[in-house]
Amino acid sequence: MPRLTLIEISKYREWTEELDSDREGLVQIKQSTIYRNLQEVFWNKNCFVLPFRYDYYIVLSNGLSEEDLRNIVEQVRDITPYGVRTVSIVHKYPVSALLKATSIIRRKEFYYEESIEDEIVVSHIDLNNITEYALETSIYESYIEILAINYYISKQVMSIGGITSYLGGDNLIAILPVDRYIDLIDIMPSYLKIGIGISKIPRKAMELSTKALTSIRKGLVNKNYYVLYDNV
Repeated sequence: MPRLTLIEISKYREWTEELDSDREGLVQIKQSTIYRNLQEVFWNKNCFVLPFRYDYYIVLSNGLSEEDLRNIVEQVRDITPYGVRTVSIVHKYPVSALLKATSIIRRKEFYYEESIEDEIVVSHIDLNNITEYALETSIYESYIEILAINYYISKQVMSIGGITSYLGGDNLIAILPVDRYIDLIDIMPSYLKIGIGISKIPRKAMELSTKALTSIRKGLVNKNYYVLYDNV
């Protein structure tokens, strides 16, 4: 069962409303700074922050101790307007972990669930020929197409207990229950490439998923999906 950590930027609405009407640029700059710092500190702990809503972040956080998490919270507190609320949950189904974490974060400023962690499954999903489509139409039209596909994939992934995140370009990430990634392969359209990495270490799972996707792109495997396991 993977560990997911939900981070909420405290009093996000209050903070934005404290600024005057000429605030949106400042809001975007602050959000980008917070995300950059979160990604950096978690990446250094072999974790990965999924881009989500800018007032919430989801962290793939296997191997992160309660002490580690408390130290990170202290590190990022000074760059956030009013600090953060943090809930760390271990659950077989990522979507269920977030449901539970969302409930807890309303009541607690910090919560860490001690439990045995299992492998995490990261699926790196790539759209075929999206670059060519953009050249034939426009960058904006290809972006609309990506958003539509992202919505479709997100609904399908949620139906098997997983969650998704858009990483930019034409790349999507799906975090899946360890026994359901075959279901993803079965329900995904053939025009998608799916690189799957499986490891107890989030950063390693990300690396393996990218390596698997690269193998598909280079034609090293004769199918639209490839699975790599961490042998460590």
